[in-house]
Amino acid sequence: MDDLQPGRRVVVRYALDPGDTHSTSDALGVVTAVHEAGVEIDTKRGPLRIARDQILLVHEVPPAPTKAGRTHEIVSAVDLRRISAAAWLPQDVSWLHVENLRNEGTESGADVDLLQKGWLLRSSESATRRANSCLPVTDSGLGWEQALDAVEEWYRTREKPSRIQIFSADDSTALAPECEGLAPLLSTRSYTPSAAVLLLTGATAEAASGASSPAEAAAPGLAIDVSDAPTPEHFAAWTSQRSPGEAPGSADAFRALVTADQPCEFVTAYAQHPDGSRSMVAACRVVERSKWGVITNLITRPDLRRRGAGRSVVQAAAALLSQRGVRSYLVDIDVGNEASINLFTSLGATVRHRSWYAEQS
Repeated sequence: MDDLQPGRRVVVRYALDPGDTHSTSDALGVVTAVHEAGVEIDTKRGPLRIARDQILLVHEVPPAPTKAGRTHEIVSAVDLRRISAAAWLPQDVSWLHVENLRNEGTESGADVDLLQKGWLLRSSESATRRANSCLPVTDSGLGWEQALDAVEEWYRTREKPSRIQIFSADDSTALAPECEGLAPLLSTRSYTPSAAVLLLTGATAEAASGASSPAEAAAPGLAIDVSDAPTPEHFAAWTSQRSPGEAPGSADAFRALVTADQPCEFVTAYAQHPDGSRSMVAACRVVERSKWGVITNLITRPDLRRRGAGRSVVQAAAALLSQRGVRSYLVDIDVGNEASINLFTSLGATVRHRSWYAEQS
C-alpha cells in the first residue's frame, strides 16, 4: 500500500464486494486523496472511491504518455521536470497557486506532492541551484507578473536571490508553454540566465549494455558496490568536483538533499589493489520516482577518467533499475560537460529538452 500517496499514478486492483476476491476490477488514475476509509482516484471516467478493505493490489505506473512510442521518448517536458525535481527536493518547499495563496506554508520535501498545481518554490541552505529555484509546472492562476512578484517576495523573506528554472518543450531554445510568458518579464527585471542544462532520457535495458546486474557492468580491475548511504569519500569527491552553480554550501543541507529520497542508492566503482585495499574511482546517485530512474551526482576521479569507470557506474545503475522493472531513466547535464553528454549518448540517451536558471541580479 506504500504506492497509495496523493499525486501518484497507479493501477489499483480491487474487489467489487469486500472479501470477494473472485469478482475484481482494475482502476488506472492519479491518487487524489488517501484516508482511513479508503482512497480516491481520478480516472478517465471520473473520480472513483475505493474502500480500503476492497483493495487487493496497488502498482505505481509512469506518467501518462502524450503520444505513441517508447516511454522515455514520449513523456512531456513538464512531466520530466516533475520527475527530476522529485529526486532533489529540499525541506523548504511551497506551491504557488491562487487556490492556496492564503494558506501558503512550508511542506516537507519528502512528502510534497509533485502533481500539485502551480509553481514549485524550493529553498535550501545548500547552494545547489536545483534546490534553490522556482519551477513553473502549471498555470499559477495569478498571471505572469503577479506570480513573479510572489516568487521574488518568497525568496526575499529567506534573504536569497530570486531564481527561476525555465525550460524548453524540446531540444530547442523556445520556452515551453508552462514558462514562455516569463521571458519578457525576466528580461525587464534584470534576470540573467545560466548556461543551458540538458535533460537526457534513455532506456535502462539499452544503457545496461547487456549487464543483468550491477556487478556485471564492472570494467576489468573494478568492483561495483551498491549501497543505500554515501560515505565520507563520496562527499569529499562531490565537494571537490562541483559543477558551476552547484557548490554544496552547507554540508548538513547538502547531505540531507543527497540522502532524502527513498528509494535512493549509490552505485560506486572501486579499484581493487594488490594489498586487498580499494579506492573509489567513480560513483553516482540513483533515485526511483514515478517508475523512472533519476541519475544524479555522477563523479569520476580526474586522474582516472577515460578508463571506463564512469561508463561502468552508469551501466551498473541502469542494470539496477532494469532489474526492478524500471524501464526509463533521465539525467540533467550542464551543456559544457561534454564528457558526460558523450557518455550517456553513447549508451543510447537522447536530449529531450533544455533548462536554464534565470537569477535576478
